[in-house]
Amino acid sequence: MANSKSNNIVILGAGSTGGFLSEELSTENNVTLIDRDINKINQIQTKNKLDIKTICGDSADLNIFEEIDLNSIDFFIACTNDDKLNLLTAMYFESVPGIQTLVVLKNNKYKDYPGKVGFPEIKTFYHGDIVSEKIMNLFETPYSWETDKIADSQILFLKIKIDETSPLLGKSIYSLNKDGLNKWKFLAVTEDPGNQKLNFIKSTGPSTRLKKDDIVLAVVAYASEKEFEEVYFSTENTELSNIFIVGGSYIASNVAKKLVRRKCNVKLIVPEKSRARELSEELSDVQIILGEPTNEDLLKDNGVGEECDYFLALTDDDEINVLSALLSNKLKAKNSLVVYSKSEYQNVINSIGAEREINTKFSISGEINSYLMRKRYSHETIVDENTKIFEFEVKEDLAVEKISDNISLAFVIRKSNDERIILDPENGIALKGDYVIAVTLSSDAETDLESKILE
Repeated sequence: MANSKSNNIVILGAGSTGGFLSEELSTENNVTLIDRDINKINQIQTKNKLDIKTICGDSADLNIFEEIDLNSIDFFIACTNDDKLNLLTAMYFESVPGIQTLVVLKNNKYKDYPGKVGFPEIKTFYHGDIVSEKIMNLFETPYSWETDKIADSQILFLKIKIDETSPLLGKSIYSLNKDGLNKWKFLAVTEDPGNQKLNFIKSTGPSTRLKKDDIVLAVVAYASEKEFEEVYFSTENTELSNIFIVGGSYIASNVAKKLVRRKCNVKLIVPEKSRARELSEELSDVQIILGEPTNEDLLKDNGVGEECDYFLALTDDDEINVLSALLSNKLKAKNSLVVYSKSEYQNVINSIGAEREINTKFSISGEINSYLMRKRYSHETIVDENTKIFEFEVKEDLAVEKISDNISLAFVIRKSNDERIILDPENGIALKGDYVIAVTLSSDAETDLESKILE
């Protein structure tokens, strides 16, 4: 339930992003969800049993907002599938003093519109830029299944999958953390690697060893990342040069440009003839192939096989991404990554052998959630539906891991002699003024931690 210090938040759009944000934000805030589709609203309320207010109607008719006391609203988030509608309603709410407006955009051409039409205060979130950055982070740490730069890029958060060739196979988490004191730390591991749905638990005691198919969460001080890679992954061939991308999306073209700058050999398969022609002019150093991403013979004939270092499924269609990644795995591409939006595809992706996945809903919702909460604590990164990374400054000494069994203290960043040092305090106590990075492994742990750090 929201409390007296909660924000009043209006969310326009009950799609995957709006529904997820409603669930995330309603615990500590007063949320009003608006959509023209009553079935979507009912589905979200029934599935998640949310304590939120709902309004069904066409928001293009601004009269619908007369049901809301606008003077009481703190944030307005527009995340429908219609960019123009999002911008229109955001401008309407921005005209009310005291409301901070946020817009989720589908098309990159609208990113600069708020400033051009006289509303520079509107904050825009474009999934193409957010996801592209996450993908490129992976190329900096090719041994990682997922990578995020956190704590103002001072720390890397890694999700590492253990296979039969992994240098970490059979190693004790206790010994790994002992060797990496104040440099890196392994925080949690999948409870049941055979289960398609990931469930992370804290490692307990020296007996916990990494097994085949485990996925482990780790943090690495950025200054120690090179040492971490040399110690545990120096025997692996991590040079990535032959990259195959499927999709004519903004993400696909943006990532292709960035990879060319890294001197990679990039091939891009595009199903639409007109889009292929556009990209041929835009990406002169990329080989553009016209065809269907799910055509196995086409993939094979164009180099998707053992010589393919990375296969990136970056279309705007979840099903095509999953199917094409499945084919790349069948053709023995070395690595594959799937971008998707619907949560139900995560289990499928984990089961088909795709090494890496990025959920656009989690990515953009995490950015929005962090932006909203920044005044109350510093930052939050959404790893999956149960796992989140919290960054915050403690106001008084705090035994972080004693708050809940499902909270793992990663690092504290402490000021010492005018320098910021990264520490893993042995007693698990963060001191007043420390900047803390902690991981919650369940929704209950998330609530318990928020109750301690939110004002």
